[in-house]
Amino acid sequence: MSGFEPVQLGRKDASGQIARQLRNAISQGVWQPGERLPTEQELADTFDVARATAREGLKLLSATGLVVSARGSNGGTFVAVPDAEEVAEQLSDAIQLWYRAGNVTVQDVDEARWVLEMHCVDLAARRRTEDDLEAIRRPVEASRDLSIDMASWLDLDLLFHTAITKAAKNKILELAMTAVHLARPATNSVFVSFLDRKAVTDQHEAIYLAIAAGDAQGAQAAFQRHVGYLDATRKEALDETDAADVLVATLPEVHRGSTENQGS
Repeated sequence: MSGFEPVQLGRKDASGQIARQLRNAISQGVWQPGERLPTEQELADTFDVARATAREGLKLLSATGLVVSARGSNGGTFVAVPDAEEVAEQLSDAIQLWYRAGNVTVQDVDEARWVLEMHCVDLAARRRTEDDLEAIRRPVEASRDLSIDMASWLDLDLLFHTAITKAAKNKILELAMTAVHLARPATNSVFVSFLDRKAVTDQHEAIYLAIAAGDAQGAQAAFQRHVGYLDATRKEALDETDAADVLVATLPEVHRGSTENQGS
């Protein structure tokens, strides 16, 4: 087990301690994706525990999705090769749980969204492809149809902003924006009934046109006008309540395809 330096186990939850040490080692690159971990017996010898305890530690680690097991002569426990969609799904679940249980405020989400997406629109104007432009343009055009219900319109809004994030061509920004977008159904519920859909669509179009023209400063300015409008509308909706005092966890969840909770 070259490169792995185990820490002496405490008296309680030996299998859990083994799983945590192995997880940390994987995160630090001791074992790379696709590499085999030590066998149950090797781990038992290393940690001075029964083989059954080592086996349970590996099972706990496997439950996190960091490793996979294979049977046969070439079997064993291997560091998983990350699947982007699966990672995103696991991250989404964790973030949504964090929002429901934590003390994140509407103001926290707004500030993070502004900082991150200002960079996204800048990079999108510099790096966008024709496919990116098409993905940004489609939801803008579709949202011109004011007869669609609010839930469908909000889906288009999310598609628009997600397309901009992808056009920025920065995986870390895309990951961070995922966290923001997961909170938006809840934060939208505060003020969605106050929005002027035509005004929002016009603002989206201005952002799109600047990105299409490769005008990074223009795209940021258009996005700033959009966020300024959203901020003013949210203040109107909240009346005397400060966004810093509104926890995301207290807001009604907005379910796809339903407008029941999207009002005030």
